Amino acid sequence: MFLVTIGAINYAENVKNFIYNQMNNLKQEGFDITCEHYNINDNIFIKCGLKDNLLTRLTDKKTYEEFKYCTSRIITEAILNYWEEKLIRKILKDNYFYLSEKERDVICKNALKLLQEDKGILPGGFYKITRRNKVMRDILDYLATNDTIIIDGIVNFRLHSYIKELSETVERAIEMFIAEREYNEFIKLLKYFVEIQESKVDELHIMPAVEGKYLLLDGSHNKINGEFFEEIRADIREGDINHDDLLISTLITISPRKLYLHNLNSFKNKELVKTITNVFSDRISICPSCEICSSNANVESNNYRI
Repeated sequence: MFLVTIGAINYAENVKNFIYNQMNNLKQEGFDITCEHYNINDNIFIKCGLKDNLLTRLTDKKTYEEFKYCTSRIITEAILNYWEEKLIRKILKDNYFYLSEKERDVICKNALKLLQEDKGILPGGFYKITRRNKVMRDILDYLATNDTIIIDGIVNFRLHSYIKELSETVERAIEMFIAEREYNEFIKLLKYFVEIQESKVDELHIMPAVEGKYLLLDGSHNKINGEFFEEIRADIREGDINHDDLLISTLITISPRKLYLHNLNSFKNKELVKTITNVFSDRISICPSCEICSSNANVESNNYRI
């Protein structure tokens, strides 16, 4: 007896192969399943059901419910595998048509990455209903009163909660894209300042110190003359000083020809390291271990600290 017919318009051949593969897996779990398919124009329909034998008649209701659950899971995975990217691109095209195709491609990749990273955990450690469960719940509800399901129709007209989550993910991906673009423009500006600035030292060594400050040494491992950046400090009220921002401003002002970062793992702000590396890309070196690293770690010295 056939229990459900699954139809697909888009990705028809892929869907057929996926469903057959998943149904074969169910056979390995003990389900006595039969499948057959037929085509209407370019559309494909797969009829899946349990064979009518003594065992299925004796356990008909329980077996049917288990099979319906497994079928819903298979259809859900097919949607996530084959329709999800298309849905994201449709959301971008319909709602963010002013973006270029290249920009939409980047945002789509960001959105898919966010979906893969989503662990379904809310603040406080509570679990939220994942998009997979949302899709599966809607499909189970549909199969409760229908024995034929067209995946494209379900995707377009029934999965409102799922589509809403995809739209929210696209919004987050756009925020990532804008932030990344602004960051890159900021880096380009800093690189420009470095290029036009006269180098005040040939060599500069940086390592983290206590209280979120940094030690600055010249090529002879002597303290850097404070007059280079007291003007920067004077422009900032004491309560507003951010040592990371002050370090970046200092590096731009000094514009060393060669820059060494020591005790890299001790830098608490990894974004700061990323920014320094991007701005001073061809001038920077990461020290694996040296005399400075071992002798100055966590030292409150007379060397200049910012």
